Amino acid sequence: MRCQRCHGLMVVDSFMDLADDTGHLWLRAWRCVNCGEVVEPGITRHRVAQRSRFARLVERLTRRAPRSPEVVPLGV
Repeated sequence: MRCQRCHGLMVVDSFMDLADDTGHLWLRAWRCVNCGEVVEPGITRHRVAQRSRFARLVERLTRRAPRSPEVVPLGV
């Protein structure tokens, strides 16, 4: 597997989640040996959600109201 950030080698590594309120929780994730990027299903879900939220914001900000044709009086 290749890293999305630097295209380096990804290896499986074990991590301990200290923020879990039930005690220590060990999890396995992919870690890049070049840049240290860590990827696991929870991180991936969060990134996908952030991208879709950002895309909706950009779409809303760049959407323009349809312009009606300008009426120019011809002089009566």
